[in-house]
Amino acid sequence: MNLQRKILSAGLAAVMLAGVSMAEARQHGGVDAGAEVHQQVVAEANAEIANNAVAEAGMKPVHGEGQVMELAVNMNVDGLHPKYSNRVPESWHPMEEVDWQVKNQDSPQLLKRWPVTVEDGGGTLLFSDSPEYVEQDGILYSDVVTGAGRIFYYHLNNTRQNKKIAVVLENEGKYTAILNVNREALSAPSDNYLWVGKTTQQAYMESKVNRNVFVFPNRKAILSNKMTETVVRPGQLVNGIYDFTADGPVRLSVIMYPAGENPIDFMKKAKVLPKDEHRLRGTYKGMNRIIRAEKAYNPQQDGAVFIPLADNDRDVYRYGIDATDGSETQNYGNYGIMYELQVPVKGTGDVQYILQPLGGVYAGAMSVQDMADRQRFMLSVPQNQLYFGNVRIDDFTSHRFPPTEDTDYIYFSSELASLGSYGAEQKLRFEFSPPGASNLPVNFILMPATQAQGLAYKWQKR
Repeated sequence: MNLQRKILSAGLAAVMLAGVSMAEARQHGGVDAGAEVHQQVVAEANAEIANNAVAEAGMKPVHGEGQVMELAVNMNVDGLHPKYSNRVPESWHPMEEVDWQVKNQDSPQLLKRWPVTVEDGGGTLLFSDSPEYVEQDGILYSDVVTGAGRIFYYHLNNTRQNKKIAVVLENEGKYTAILNVNREALSAPSDNYLWVGKTTQQAYMESKVNRNVFVFPNRKAILSNKMTETVVRPGQLVNGIYDFTADGPVRLSVIMYPAGENPIDFMKKAKVLPKDEHRLRGTYKGMNRIIRAEKAYNPQQDGAVFIPLADNDRDVYRYGIDATDGSETQNYGNYGIMYELQVPVKGTGDVQYILQPLGGVYAGAMSVQDMADRQRFMLSVPQNQLYFGNVRIDDFTSHRFPPTEDTDYIYFSSELASLGSYGAEQKLRFEFSPPGASNLPVNFILMPATQAQGLAYKWQKR
């Protein structure tokens, strides 16, 4: 049976699109249809600055004159964030970087689906994205967590006034509760939604903190003072991800409130806002998903393989409860779910790891950890530009080589992001989480590094 690709719209909205253009994806993903969408050509001076920043970060510069980069909406950035460059040591990359943007080839590269098991666990996820376009002040989502938890919120100020968006904590127990934050990320507000989603993930993947918030009985506190200092202007989006452990029952409430008010005082009159038609909010037991290969991968014997992620077929979206009204809800996209990808490797030779977007424009981050020395490094996806994945596969090729339940392809027009080439002896763990504003699903690909280089060389020579 042929597997039709499912496309999850940008902006987290649960809209199914088919073969959308970049402009259409933006409009469906939360950009007003009347908004002006810019296609900015990066000037040579800006390109030189960007390449210098990349060189300082130890990355390969972007080559070519007059690099063209589409930006989301009214945002004067080129997508390069030197702070969040890929920082994997050179010793982890024994092979030269492969240029994956190939344009011509006779037949696509076949991929076989690698068998895996799925285990959901960890603490409680609070997901707040409805209403996504917030048109009035109020409580966007609220629930009580005891123990390990994560809160993921993604909201746009759709009013004509400056606002702030914050998470208010309220102790619902008899004793002082300590909420320990161990990982956190908060984006700068922007009307470039892809930039917001990507930089939030970059910061989260690099984050490792240890701070306590004390919440006294019958009192309230703010999860992060940065929230109260950040003004969200009309049309701007903000994304936050916080991992924590609470030693007592603590209610977390995501609110939007007037920029000039005190959030604690605002809570005295705040009411829960109705969800929008997409119903993307809820509480989910098990905030992490571990995907383990059922057998070790041998690059010399197994060839090119893939693991599908976030397609709601072979990787199913989570169900939970909307605590504001008790209704069942589905996390359409598994936003806020942290994936741990474990694929043991045996044999010899280097393995090339790749991320392949299937649903459209994608801008995010991952991490890779060497389990031997416990070092973890952030990987920008893609590395040297804001996004990728907006090149459509032509109908002739897709009909000749359709994906199935257990096979897929790297087509000549596929856009791929290298996650690095590593020795078979290394025990690696990758982290992945669907980024806000990006399209799903994606393929996590493994292939022999020699095959990857040979394939890229062959295609580039045609």
